[in-house]
Amino acid sequence: MFKNIKNNKGFTLIELLAVIVILGILMIVAIPQVTKYIEQSKKDTFVDTAKAYINAARYAYLNDELACTVGDNATIPLSSLDVDNKGKSSFGGKLVGYIKITVDDSKIVNEDVQYQYTYTAYIQDDSKKWALDGVDEVNLKRGQVQKKTDKISEPGTVSCGN
Repeated sequence: MFKNIKNNKGFTLIELLAVIVILGILMIVAIPQVTKYIEQSKKDTFVDTAKAYINAARYAYLNDELACTVGDNATIPLSSLDVDNKGKSSFGGKLVGYIKITVDDSKIVNEDVQYQYTYTAYIQDDSKKWALDGVDEVNLKRGQVQKKTDKISEPGTVSCGN
């Protein structure tokens, strides 16, 4: 009765199981790599945001938009700077921290004062507590973004001469 049936279209159960196993192995390899790539991208964005805050602080400081006189050391809270991200981080929380501007006496050449910009911030409301803690502008790199357990206190106002 079944000898004349030649319509063998479709997959056997073994073929379907083999495909599912292969897809499972691919997912086991792919998910950690994609997660790592996403985390690296967020760290790069965190560093780019830090650079944007430093540039905003440099602009405000050198254009006398702060209460400080040029040549003073200054601490500027991130909340007092106007940056496009509106205080949000790439990791999803709010950025809290400050930028410290110091006069680098060792680099004064022909009365041309050099400034050192140090960025300190962490992400509030983030379970991993990503932070950049006291990183100089020239050293801002993805590898500097670290997990931090203690919180950084943000100064309420711009302070000068410290």
